Amino acid sequence: MMQHRLRPLKLTVLFTLLLAPLAAAVRASADPALDRERLWKAENTWVRALESGDPALLEGLIDAEFTFIGPDGELEERAAYLAGYRALPARGVAVEKITLDEVKMRVLGETAIVTGHVVARIRVQGQPIVENVRFTRVYRRQGKDWRMVAGQGTRIAAPPAQAKPSGG
Repeated sequence: MMQHRLRPLKLTVLFTLLLAPLAAAVRASADPALDRERLWKAENTWVRALESGDPALLEGLIDAEFTFIGPDGELEERAAYLAGYRALPARGVAVEKITLDEVKMRVLGETAIVTGHVVARIRVQGQPIVENVRFTRVYRRQGKDWRMVAGQGTRIAAPPAQAKPSGG
């Protein structure tokens, strides 16, 4: 009877001894610096895709499950997002410069969350426009690379005009 009770304990110890080194190896192989480098590569691919007007770059970056919530609150699935991007030249929209700053990256296992600020300098039918947006992007690890699975942008309102002192 005692031997029967020890059997589950022996199996637990055996599995722990076999699996613990494997789990440690998996954790040890996660290189935070390499993850950040590859996430920056993904972010820079997004910037290059928009600045160059190259839909192939964007298609290669965004996942089949991709969704985007735009500054106007509209939800777009991957196909609609790419179609909108491809239609920009026909609508007279040209992206001149994208600048990212205040970027923070958090890797949570096979998922990463990137937040930051983007300033997009664009022309709409020849007229210059500056978009000032805070963003959140979610990535999933795919092999050695990261694929964007979700994005969300929120326009930042223009700073309020300085109030003039009232006379009198």
